[in-house]
Amino acid sequence: MNCFIHEDEVNKKLLELCEEGTELFLVGGYIRDILLNKECFDKDYVVKGEGAISFAGKIAKAFDGYFVLLDEKHDIARVVMPDKKNTLDFAGCVGQDINTDLKNRDFAINAIACKIEKGKSELIDPLNGIEDLNKKIIRTIGEENIIDDPLRVLRAYRFAAQFGFSIENKTMELIEKHKSLITLVSIERITQELIKLFEGDFAGENLYLMNNSGLFDEIFPELIIQRKIPPNLHHHLGLLEHSIESVKQLENEIKNFPDWTKEHLYREFSSGIKAISLLKLAALFHDIGKPSTWQIDEAGRHRFIKHEELGSEIVLDVLKRFKFSKNTMKYVAKLIKYHMYPSQLLNDGLENLSEKAMMRMFRRIGDDMPELILLGIADRLSARGSEITDEIVEKNIQGLYFLLEKYRKSQEEVRTIPKLVDGNEIMEILGISPSPALGKILKDLNEAQISGDVNTREEALDFIKSYKITN
Repeated sequence: MNCFIHEDEVNKKLLELCEEGTELFLVGGYIRDILLNKECFDKDYVVKGEGAISFAGKIAKAFDGYFVLLDEKHDIARVVMPDKKNTLDFAGCVGQDINTDLKNRDFAINAIACKIEKGKSELIDPLNGIEDLNKKIIRTIGEENIIDDPLRVLRAYRFAAQFGFSIENKTMELIEKHKSLITLVSIERITQELIKLFEGDFAGENLYLMNNSGLFDEIFPELIIQRKIPPNLHHHLGLLEHSIESVKQLENEIKNFPDWTKEHLYREFSSGIKAISLLKLAALFHDIGKPSTWQIDEAGRHRFIKHEELGSEIVLDVLKRFKFSKNTMKYVAKLIKYHMYPSQLLNDGLENLSEKAMMRMFRRIGDDMPELILLGIADRLSARGSEITDEIVEKNIQGLYFLLEKYRKSQEEVRTIPKLVDGNEIMEILGISPSPALGKILKDLNEAQISGDVNTREEALDFIKSYKITN
């Protein structure tokens, strides 16, 4: 099958820079993604006939890119292109030929290559990876391949979550057999795979499969204790299943979320990590505080008083183990701490909802309001105990969408709200210096304007004069 790789301008230049007798192959994820009609910015090459590291050095110089030595022992280097968006990875050929190299990879769908030659480029598929792509299955190349790099037991679920594929039965058996080997893998590599898994549209479904295979316990030992908490009047599932179901429901519900939220939810939160991945992580851990707060009262009702506050503290240790950044840890902990806030605000019904209480929540949560509401909806849809009627669920979700729309309008009003007094005037009136207190006063004044309590400059001045500063 001709894949037209040779027509790519970058590949043409690479061919020109090859020494005589050098063979160059484009392999792995780039070929897979082309065949799946998916966008891909990173290319992986196998170099046979000259050193991959020295070849990468030539390429970096020719393209005015950045050379990165990845693994000197295994002859692997990277070239970051000038736009810093595209990368080219070069590795020496493992074994006597490209077929041998491909047989050392993880899954058949990633063991497809294309030899780059002048005027032509033919696909090389010794393990029938193209057939697997068509069948939408993840199939390991062999048991030794998993033993050689145990991270592959997790990567199988990551690709399944990413592409919506099924894991082939024999591969699943090998995962169950060798799941404990994942403990030999560095936590940094595990974390990177989890981030990609949560970024996929089918993370919830694959967390269930990980739970069934036993791999879940190896990766998330902190959640094992949740199995002790059974279904109750509010929850039709045990606590662990509820946590996983929350991820699945979140993935379903995000399709219904308004378009204006999508850019925010799928934004890059930090280098290589999208906010949506962290939101799903928060969904999985949102009830991590329940086992430690579990009580059964005299009426037989299950109580988990302040579990959200304790959970936001416990999860910090979990995220620290996974070596997430402090900023990321703070974000996930915040979502867990306040995951009940929107629904609690609706306890007395929309007709009794206080505008001030709503604005107070918007101010406290800030830009993270859309994901908090989505988390609340997912939590609600995952709890369908005998006391939770369809009417209760529908009413709660309608209320949460109402809050989302009110938040959107409040953001528009903040952008158009007139400035009635400035910071200097406030400091002069109250006799204070620049401080966090000043920022709080300005936010409270904005809230009062949005709620309609302050409409004129005179009312703003009265608001400031009567303001009580608390330490």
